[in-house]
Amino acid sequence: MTRPRRRVKLARIVNERKRKAALKRRKKALIKSLNTICVLCGAEACMVICDRTNNQGTHNKMVWPSKEQAEAMMSRFKSLPQEQREKKAVSNEMFLQSLLAKKSKKLESLRAKNNQMEMEEILHNFAIDPTSIEPATGKLTRLFLYINDLIAKIEENESMSQSATNVNLV
Repeated sequence: MTRPRRRVKLARIVNERKRKAALKRRKKALIKSLNTICVLCGAEACMVICDRTNNQGTHNKMVWPSKEQAEAMMSRFKSLPQEQREKKAVSNEMFLQSLLAKKSKKLESLRAKNNQMEMEEILHNFAIDPTSIEPATGKLTRLFLYINDLIAKIEENESMSQSATNVNLV
């Protein structure tokens, strides 16, 4: 029986031996994942991993699948026209903008849901005790607008269902 994986603490591993062992494991897992993507999706990919500098002052480089294949892929990529190379490219700024747009949309959705829940609570309290809402707070105005929106949605749904019924009858 395998144990569930623990959450990895993202911090530098101080122990040199443990750090090297972790790097070796991570490289192996990364290569396996990239190989799986290439086989399942029919994609071409290469990977270069540079370790820390060794005793001779040069970087330890690991190239997958091989240095020759990686160079061939890069030369094919560089021979493509600029427009085709950048076709699906995403800069950090573009990525962050799309992420911000998604989060803003999610925030707006949560605000709308929060507003709906608040209005439902006010309606519920109003049904129990009509004097529970003080007119000076502006809640009555918001409640009035919320109810008008609900009525408009109901009327829109009714008109859509009637037009669909009329189309089916014809």
